[in-house]
Amino acid sequence: MDTAQLTRLAGPRWITIEAAALEHNLRAVRGLLKPGTRLLAVVKADAYGAGAVEAARIFLGAGADYLGVTNLAEGQELRRAGISAPILIMSPLLPEEIPDAVAQDLTLTVSSRPGAEAVVAAAATAGRRARVHLKVETGLQRTGLEPEEAVPLAQEMLAWPGVALEGIYSHLAEAARPAAARRQLERWQRVLATLDEAGLSLPLKHISNSAGLLLYPAMHLDMVRTGTLLYGQFPYQVPRRGLELKDPWQFKARILFIHDVAAGTPAGYGGDYVVKKATRLAVIPVGYADGFALTAVSRPKNLNDLARYLVKAILAYLGRGVGEGLTATIAGREAAVVGRVGMQLSLIEVGHLPAVKVGQEAELSLRRPTAGARLPRVYCRGGQPYRVRTTAGAMVDIPAAGAAPAASL
Repeated sequence: MDTAQLTRLAGPRWITIEAAALEHNLRAVRGLLKPGTRLLAVVKADAYGAGAVEAARIFLGAGADYLGVTNLAEGQELRRAGISAPILIMSPLLPEEIPDAVAQDLTLTVSSRPGAEAVVAAAATAGRRARVHLKVETGLQRTGLEPEEAVPLAQEMLAWPGVALEGIYSHLAEAARPAAARRQLERWQRVLATLDEAGLSLPLKHISNSAGLLLYPAMHLDMVRTGTLLYGQFPYQVPRRGLELKDPWQFKARILFIHDVAAGTPAGYGGDYVVKKATRLAVIPVGYADGFALTAVSRPKNLNDLARYLVKAILAYLGRGVGEGLTATIAGREAAVVGRVGMQLSLIEVGHLPAVKVGQEAELSLRRPTAGARLPRVYCRGGQPYRVRTTAGAMVDIPAAGAAPAASL
């Protein structure tokens, strides 16, 4: 695929997703499971930025049994794309959303008795069975039935018409903290024991997320739900257990403009950055509207976390907005991002790279949680692009040489 063709489809900046890396990660994770344990691939939040539709196709092709999303819109997107695999919506829906979910054969999470009753009503209206998993609250304090409510409701629902109760699950809150995780797992095991005592057999019992998958093999049960690992990242403070993952993600942009600037010239908004010696500045078409240079700030998890946050803040202050240590890689060499990052344009200092030209590619760092949804995704296999999700959200297959692009979705 030549540069002009890529530019026509993706524009001057894009995220590359390597399909082979996603496939490798899913198969590596599956290799940790005992035979018979199903794998639910989490593709919520646009598949952690990788693009939900194509990531779902890749994971299913590599052996995923189930898909997981957070809300109705995410499930509907996958159904519109022709994906027929089971899809679990992992949060409660509003009553008015449930009929659409049932009509599209999306598996519902029931976290309360009113939620269960709304599912029964929606199934009757739709004239089809609603697939349901019960969610049990064991320690996250987010959504779910209290443990003592779960088994009585399951007994009732198994007799309700129009409902297929196929699973029960919970969610780990502090998997990497052994004492907290043990307390939560003990509550969960009591629920499972009560199910057995009542003679209830539900096909899918699951609690393990990515961290739980690595830390608690005995809790793999009938299915595990994993997201983070599939995208090449390990959960915070969780040992790798010999698992080797591949990073599928690259963020690239093409240089739009290059010009010479004299020593002492302020550059960028606010004049925060002053050129120390005569050099060249390149302009790239990325900025904070794309998520570039944005960092999610949350409460520090511990004193070490707090110390790292303070160091970063002090360095950013001392750097007076000089790109906060951001760099670009151009032809294998690093170049500093300088000045304030703009909304859609930013500056790179390239005086030490005399051969750099307009149109040349620069590779940059972009945090996945902040990556703009409108950034094109270019899907590759072995480095060769085969499909593009354009800035408008259309999926376009890369044509063979001499053929015209064709929209696939």
